[in-house]
Amino acid sequence: MQSILNISDAAAIAIHAADHLAGRGKILSSAGDIARELDVSYNHLSKVLQQLTRAGLLAPARGPKGGFTLSPSGKKARVRDFIAAIDGTPVLKTCLLRRKTCGHRACMFGDFLSQTNRRFEALLNGKIMRISERK
Repeated sequence: MQSILNISDAAAIAIHAADHLAGRGKILSSAGDIARELDVSYNHLSKVLQQLTRAGLLAPARGPKGGFTLSPSGKKARVRDFIAAIDGTPVLKTCLLRRKTCGHRACMFGDFLSQTNRRFEALLNGKIMRISERK
């Protein structure tokens, strides 16, 4: 089923990996541990972790006890920063017909899309460290 949220599987993995790392504080997590925890493909996760590292959101540590943690800028980052590192800047949909604005005076979805966009915008602007505290 198609979603009104236009984010890729890789971006969803990035958000969940960031949430996982935020919950661990300074403790490193290996890619294998994160893949098992999230129940995602190790190979797919590795590519996502590379992109997040290149974007400066993760701090990798090499070696047998190595792994990943959020970088200082990753700890300050918002959810939108993690999505943008994978998919580019998130764009909110205002019309399911892919128009910039809905051309119908009385859309059958009423205020649903604008309410959903406001809620999603609030989530995008949330800091990953703050969102991780919900647990």
